[in-house]
Amino acid sequence: MSSGILFTGMCLTRIDFIKQNTAGLEAHLQAVKNSRNVKGKPTEETLPPQDGVFHIKRIPGLTLKESLNVDDLCKHLRKLEKKLNDLRFAKETKYVPVQIKTNISQEINQKMQQWEELVMVNKQLKLRYKRLKLVADAVAAWGYSEKSVLLTEFILPSLTEANSLKEVDSLWPELFDDDDPSKINESTYLLEYVERFNELFDNKQYKAAAIHVANCPRGILNNLEVMERFKAVTEYEGNISPLLLFFEAVMSSFSTVRHSPNAKMSLEGVECALKQNRLDLIIHWVIQERLICSETLGEVIYNYGDTELRSMDTCMALAQIVYNKCGVHKKAALCMCRCGQISGAMAYIHESKKFSLDDYLFLLNKCPNTELILCLTHEWNGNPAVLSIRIAVLWLISNDHKEVGFHLLKEIYDSGQGAMEQAILNDIDCTLEDWQEIAYACNAHSYNAVADSIFAVLTSQEGGTVITITADDDNNDARLMEHIFL
Repeated sequence: MSSGILFTGMCLTRIDFIKQNTAGLEAHLQAVKNSRNVKGKPTEETLPPQDGVFHIKRIPGLTLKESLNVDDLCKHLRKLEKKLNDLRFAKETKYVPVQIKTNISQEINQKMQQWEELVMVNKQLKLRYKRLKLVADAVAAWGYSEKSVLLTEFILPSLTEANSLKEVDSLWPELFDDDDPSKINESTYLLEYVERFNELFDNKQYKAAAIHVANCPRGILNNLEVMERFKAVTEYEGNISPLLLFFEAVMSSFSTVRHSPNAKMSLEGVECALKQNRLDLIIHWVIQERLICSETLGEVIYNYGDTELRSMDTCMALAQIVYNKCGVHKKAALCMCRCGQISGAMAYIHESKKFSLDDYLFLLNKCPNTELILCLTHEWNGNPAVLSIRIAVLWLISNDHKEVGFHLLKEIYDSGQGAMEQAILNDIDCTLEDWQEIAYACNAHSYNAVADSIFAVLTSQEGGTVITITADDDNNDARLMEHIFL
């Protein structure tokens, strides 16, 4: 009996304990449900214990696995640092204080106010012009008439009509149509255009940005500052650089919008195209007159032809056009000589009539061609020689073209008896000392026959200098002795 009572008591105790636990769990569950429905900061009663809990949060742009990997984190850090540097650079180079925009807006407003004032003055002037024209036409009509009526009576109706005029329609309706700011809010339009360009450029849409610049109103973006922004871009997709995209678009728009490039922009455009071997663009720009020609621009094209021998003839032709337009005639003639157009160069020399002795010597230095030297030192199409043989030979043998000078004398010597004498006698400013120097140089370089021919001509002249040559037993060189006729 006692054991039964004891068992019953134990069961009651366990039931009570289970009820208590159940009541506690239900209370805790209700508290959790209430905490989920409450907005704002959870209370301490509804939050789980914070001690000993480690929270992991995924880094934006990385997966959870990458967020726990040191190498991936270092790589992501470098990207963020580069992005930070780019933002700092953009802040320093692409943005200006907002005060500048305010100043520009104020300046545009002032210009608009001046425009309105000028429009009023223009209306008054046009009205005055209309009145004067009515009176002038009446006076002219009276002059062609029989003059049976007095002038004052004849022009009185015209004076009345002129006085009654209050307004007049535009006499030149096409004038200023494109620039009339009354049709649009010009200042707002221009600012929006610039902002659109900045948006395209910042989004690395360089081709669209270049086309945007090419189509800009009044060429406001066709300047060196915008060019430098394209030039500063070093990382881009594709094979065509943003700078070349800029020049391709802008150069094609110059004839359309009537904004010519300046000399520096022309030079930059040519250098950029040549760096990417786009000679076809240079041909188009030069022929279509899209460039401001300068001597420096011609030298860039000329030097490219020296390095790219396959394109030498084309480069020489382009450089000749550039030199000719900027008035550097000696280099234009040099380009023709380099292409083998000696006859064309001679025609250019005689037609321009602007070549000096230094220009001829410049041609000899850059193009020591025997055919060119012969054309310069002999008559050409009925025109007298532009350069003395003596001067040409002396200059050649005094510089790095000695063999060319000696070859020229040898050709004269081989052309027949009396040819050397004729060449010397036809030398207008001939001096015996210069020809003697030439003869000595011929002897020194084993052109003895040519030297003897020159000496023979000099000694044959009455009252001239007698040249005798004696042999020295110790050496084979000729010793020259001069005796002056009395």
